[in-house]
Amino acid sequence: MTKNRAQLSLTKEKERDVKLPHDFHQVAMSLPVQFGRNVYGSLHIAVDPFNTEQPALPLVIAQLLAQSCSWLLYTLEQSTFLHSQCPHIDYQVYEPLTKRESEVLKLMFRGYDQEQIAEQLCIAPATVNKHRQHIYERLGVHNERDALLAAYYIGILSLFDDLMLKDEKKDY
Repeated sequence: MTKNRAQLSLTKEKERDVKLPHDFHQVAMSLPVQFGRNVYGSLHIAVDPFNTEQPALPLVIAQLLAQSCSWLLYTLEQSTFLHSQCPHIDYQVYEPLTKRESEVLKLMFRGYDQEQIAEQLCIAPATVNKHRQHIYERLGVHNERDALLAAYYIGILSLFDDLMLKDEKKDY
């Protein structure tokens, strides 16, 4: 007997012993599975088979499940998009980045422009431009977009590192 058949017969045995009501598959509530403006569908919560007046899950748990599904689907969508943008990038560091180049790259990742990076690091905009050119060469790319995608893909940059840094600053 295959594993699926064993599970199926176990389920049928349980159903015979428990005597589930006929309306067991009715929906007690539906919650949107949505992240921001992206609507992915609905999460339907069945009625409790033993108390058909109640949903099978408490409202708070159902809401948390819907939010978790939304976040996972959004993350999968973003990851798929990023990977679709990266096939032409070589994905390797030809030379390690210097400490200053890493700082410039992190600020680029946060959306800072050349002037803002210069101000943040107390250096001239021309120096920032030189660092950017070195970053492109070391990553084997030709523009900022590809540099950021390559750095993210090979693990030099991480959204989580950036979030951790922001949390550390809040603690002070």
